[in-house]
Amino acid sequence: MREVKRVWFVYRAGREGAAAVAGRGLRFLERQGIEAEIVTEIPLPKSLPDLVVTVGGDGTLLRTAAALYPQEVPILPVLLGAAGFLSACRAEELEVGLSEILSGRARVERRARLLGQGPGLSATALNELALVGTAQSRFVELSVRVNGEEVGRFGGDGLILATPTGSTAYALAAGGPLLAPTIPALLLVPLCPHRLGLRPVVLPDSALVEVQSTEAALVLADGDPVGVLSPEGRIQIRRAPKDTLLVRLPQTPSLFSRLREKLGWP
Repeated sequence: MREVKRVWFVYRAGREGAAAVAGRGLRFLERQGIEAEIVTEIPLPKSLPDLVVTVGGDGTLLRTAAALYPQEVPILPVLLGAAGFLSACRAEELEVGLSEILSGRARVERRARLLGQGPGLSATALNELALVGTAQSRFVELSVRVNGEEVGRFGGDGLILATPTGSTAYALAAGGPLLAPTIPALLLVPLCPHRLGLRPVVLPDSALVEVQSTEAALVLADGDPVGVLSPEGRIQIRRAPKDTLLVRLPQTPSLFSRLREKLGWP
């Protein structure tokens, strides 16, 4: 990765212990002559850093990556807590991880994002875009087309469009397959479909997916509500033109070691 001269530390305000971890990292970098700053919100990208360090779980990383988009700034996700599929190191390893980056032993992985666009709606996501029923009507029926070809109607709780990175998140909980993060693919997963024959589908990442709803549907980007699709409204979902860059360290667990740890594989 490129030379690091300026670093932002980002954490969720109120997260216990996060401020102390970020402060440790800041002091370590300042001793190395690196300009560092702690931010709780991503400012406008008029002067972007060379590296962003997120302290917390996957949620902190996902929201930071969304705020940075479309700027491709490398992100080092530091895990504070027990859960985190996307972290590069744990909080107690922060100084070691920063040393690896400064010495040139870190690498950067490109992770695909999704872009969803519809009337009055534009959002990107690193894990998934989901369309679900509203509080007034939990059931939703969604018509899906891929590259202009009709796929079918999906009636139930909703639908997930996920990246390979997101295959270990909401899509996994909904019964979707696990995908290696480097596979150029999109994942379409029905949420509690009323027809058992509706199964997850893996699509090429060049696919343009168009979803039309017969009822109002809530649109979620990485778990956060970003808009409502009106009845008969349409949203187009495709791979986003820019990626999220994740820093990987020599000690960062591999995909299969993470699956063994997080999913309890023997």
